Amino acid sequence: MVSSTSSTVDVAAMLHPTNNWTFVQFLGRGCTTVRSVAAGQTQTLILDAVQSVIVRDGVRGASMRQVADQAGVSLGLLSYYFDGKDSLILAAFDRATNRLLDASIEAASKVDDPVEQMKQFLRGSFTNDFLDGDYLRLRVSLWAVALTDPAIAQLDAEYFERYSAQLRLLIQAARPDLSATELNGRTTDVIAASNGVWLNWARFANRDDLERGLLRCEAIALDDTPLP
Repeated sequence: MVSSTSSTVDVAAMLHPTNNWTFVQFLGRGCTTVRSVAAGQTQTLILDAVQSVIVRDGVRGASMRQVADQAGVSLGLLSYYFDGKDSLILAAFDRATNRLLDASIEAASKVDDPVEQMKQFLRGSFTNDFLDGDYLRLRVSLWAVALTDPAIAQLDAEYFERYSAQLRLLIQAARPDLSATELNGRTTDVIAASNGVWLNWARFANRDDLERGLLRCEAIALDDTPLP
């Protein structure tokens, strides 16, 4: 049962701009010189291309030449925007994680009820766009590379912290009666369970299992007696 004293979160205020970000943000993450690039058609074309190459050939198999060929641009133009493969891969993964969080926040912003906001935030990362095979392969690649690449690991950790913070706020708004310990525990458990749901979908693509898993995640977050 959800407390009737729940309060609406200003979900729209959570949105962080990603349309005009620059590659300067990657400095200090293990990349060398990264040139500032305004968002535009060329940037999108290149990042779409590197995503396609990673999905097709894996991170190890990706190269600047392959990305340039996939994007239909010269190697010189690609090198103008990115000083090497590492910065290129990092930028592609950063865009992929931002897309996921932005989609969750946007989904939650479309409803006013705190309980529904939490549910829609959770389900925002389980739309067809993110259940697509190419995106799944890209995310699995990110997790795999994060085990050995410090820059990718930092990016993934930052994404986890941002996602956790937003989810914690929404659970708190829906269940203001929870203690800090309970709130933190439920947030962690929902993320762990939803990752399992996501991986199960990647393996079996069963819609019934997906829906049952998401309902279980909602119960962990909101019910009076969540599952142990």
